[in-house]
Amino acid sequence: ENQSPQVTHAISKVADTFCVRPIVGVLSHQMKRFVIDGNKVILLREEVDQKVENQSFELNEVYSVDIAMSTGEGKPRENQARTTVFKRAVDKNYRLKMRASRYLFNEVNSKFPALPFSLRSLDDERQARMGVVECLKHELLHSYPVLHERAGDLVAHFRFTVLLLPSGPTRITGLPFTSNLSSDKTIDSELAALMALSTKKKKRKKKTKTSQDEIDH
Repeated sequence: ENQSPQVTHAISKVADTFCVRPIVGVLSHQMKRFVIDGNKVILLREEVDQKVENQSFELNEVYSVDIAMSTGEGKPRENQARTTVFKRAVDKNYRLKMRASRYLFNEVNSKFPALPFSLRSLDDERQARMGVVECLKHELLHSYPVLHERAGDLVAHFRFTVLLLPSGPTRITGLPFTSNLSSDKTIDSELAALMALSTKKKKRKKKTKTSQDEIDH
């Protein structure tokens, strides 16, 4: 039975082979309609202070796979860069006092009730910046902070959406992957076979339509 720890272990093995480290705190989520962070999650990197329940994968599930690797420790930190991307905490409510806060909250409920948004997406960005503080204080919004690794460390971050179909995992979003990866370490047969697997959807051959003239004849 395929379970989430197997994915975490495979990611760790790939990272070790290519001398990089998975970034702490990154999660891949099951997705549903209007829900990008479902209850089923996959840890990118196991840590003593971060545990999640083991999950079994089932047919016809959808996952947002989030991969982030670093040449450094893989433990990025927040700096002074301002956070501008947020998401509504749908299970929280509060009667806000500031006018700017009420403006932001109403705009979010109207235009971005379930998905992340940038403050620049709002008509009055100035009011939104003023109102976001109170909304965060009362946990009405989740923030997406800007994280940084140490100077000189390189980070590669990409994500894609996968459908678990009877024909196999099918990737439906994301940029094409490069196939010319190399490592100073020996890639064992098990890992090589895993990396050779494709999640791309095979193109179906178009059926040739029979013209009306051929039918008539």
